[in-house]
Amino acid sequence: ALLEKPISKRRDSEAVQKAKILYASCMNENKIEKADVKPLLSILKHSPFRWPVLESNIGPEGLWSERRFSLVQALATLRGQYSSSVFIRLYVAADDKISNRYILKLDQASLSLASREDYLQNTTDAKSYRDAFLQFMVDTAVLLGANASRAESDMKSVLKLEVKIAEIMIPYENRTSEVMYNKMNISELSAMIPQFDWLGYIKKVIDTKLYPELKDIGPSENVIVRVPQYFKDLFRILENEKKKTLANYLVWRMVSSRLFNLSRRFQYRWLEFSRVIHGTTTLLPQWDKCVDLVENALPYVVGKMFVNAHFQEDKKEMMEELTEGIRWAFIDILEKENDWMDSETKRKAHEKAKAVMAKVGYPQFIMNDTYINEDIKTLKFTESDYFGNVLQTRKYAAQSDFYWLRKEVPKTEWFTSPTTVNAFYSASTNQIRFPAGELQKPFFWGTEYPRSLSYGAIGVIVGHEFTHGFDNNGRKYDKNGNLDPWWTTDSEEKFKEKTKCMINQYNNYYWKQAGLYVKGKRTLAENIADNGGLREAFRAYRKWIAEKRGGEEEPLLPGLEFTHNQLFFLSYAHVRCNSFRPESAREQIYTGAHSPPQFRVIGAMSNFEEFRKAFSCPPNTTMNRGAESCRLW
Repeated sequence: ALLEKPISKRRDSEAVQKAKILYASCMNENKIEKADVKPLLSILKHSPFRWPVLESNIGPEGLWSERRFSLVQALATLRGQYSSSVFIRLYVAADDKISNRYILKLDQASLSLASREDYLQNTTDAKSYRDAFLQFMVDTAVLLGANASRAESDMKSVLKLEVKIAEIMIPYENRTSEVMYNKMNISELSAMIPQFDWLGYIKKVIDTKLYPELKDIGPSENVIVRVPQYFKDLFRILENEKKKTLANYLVWRMVSSRLFNLSRRFQYRWLEFSRVIHGTTTLLPQWDKCVDLVENALPYVVGKMFVNAHFQEDKKEMMEELTEGIRWAFIDILEKENDWMDSETKRKAHEKAKAVMAKVGYPQFIMNDTYINEDIKTLKFTESDYFGNVLQTRKYAAQSDFYWLRKEVPKTEWFTSPTTVNAFYSASTNQIRFPAGELQKPFFWGTEYPRSLSYGAIGVIVGHEFTHGFDNNGRKYDKNGNLDPWWTTDSEEKFKEKTKCMINQYNNYYWKQAGLYVKGKRTLAENIADNGGLREAFRAYRKWIAEKRGGEEEPLLPGLEFTHNQLFFLSYAHVRCNSFRPESAREQIYTGAHSPPQFRVIGAMSNFEEFRKAFSCPPNTTMNRGAESCRLW
């Protein structure tokens, strides 16, 4: 509704006007239908996106030439103009060991299908996904003018190439912070992997008209190469691949990411494909899709509109009560109940816990119209050119992180879109973040509701994010956000030993919807955070009762028999309540960092003595693991 309100030149800032124009262009379905495939074909008629599979079917200017094909140019245009990472993911982030400086990082990129397993397994599911994907590529090429049998043979080669890439990707479990910290300069990277012009690629990606100070990037520029082995294997594969297949694949990746900006016939073809791999049954309504577009393209503009309309500032006070309660609980547990960590490591854990900074609601800078107008000044939308508008937003997104290169990390600032319905921990700034979108029911209940509901929902989420600073990855970063080992060997060994219990516990949960067992190692960090968060929030709630109500329980809710300790746990379960289609459940197991929602509830609660007390759970039942309970924090 905020984006649908007519533009008011007097009331709306320049940025808000742009957001409304972008939304209106997306809602102009007649125009999109009329344009049909034309906007995409005009891209396919020019280098570097001439598509071999189309031959000369879209006119002689669309004919691909092997002699003119440049892998470096195609990859750089995808990343620098379309914000699309293929084969290589280049981005700017804090240097893990010098966390107040930004640095370029290089990583593996994602594939067309969500999980590696979809390419590598020979199960019925995985095969049917690959078949559906191949058919989707073929049909899309045909819709754009390709000959069907040519499309069939070309796209088979593309799929084979993706399978080869899937084989060499570093699996999630092996992507640990210390293994991925390989700092070198570009000239050392070029010596290690000479088959690719790394410097040329980076210089082509960054638009130096926007950032003239980056013109001098040269061989001595430092980068962090997160997956050296993957890159060695990648260029071995690419060297032996036909250029035509590479070009077909790269252009396919550009085409597939633009299908949603074309007419309905392309989206319906996507829906058939998505029905197989996600169980999707309908396309999103247009308004929903357009809100997503504007929210993703202009997060701070939409964020300010949302905050002004829906965020009450007094939520910050209650969040402060919760975050300080959680901090106290974490430290209290550390000092009174942690019997496995030695005093030196405990002291440093205490220091880190005290240094965690909480960010609530929205970053202050979004309220500064001048700053936001300036930030998006290059964007000039028109209501009649939806496709062109989208391309502008892609270019803006592609270039935005290079702004930070060589700058100091603003450690007290945060850059989370206020409309996000999620919460975060940042290891490099040691911050916990709770955007406005998360601070509403069923997560956040205001002061007019029993505290048991808020402590059980947003309270556990605060504890969860806080505990991420001490999970199997977050614990490697010190109180200043640097990747710097601060644990004694003894404490580290005991920590690792204790994680085995949790890995085994979650490995044994079978998720019927997915037909698969949970991956205990993959989900370990989140399970540690769930378990710790639940304990900390409960402890903080009991302290609130003791201090603010003199130990007297809150009045029962009318018509309900539940005690407030029980309501605390029910409130957490309510937050996690979810339903999945089988296809999405399978994807969650293979690609998700979290356990399935039901096991996030059962797993953490069955380990917690206060839960079994509240509900009188008999020993050695699903919800009372008794002596088998797992615990870290």
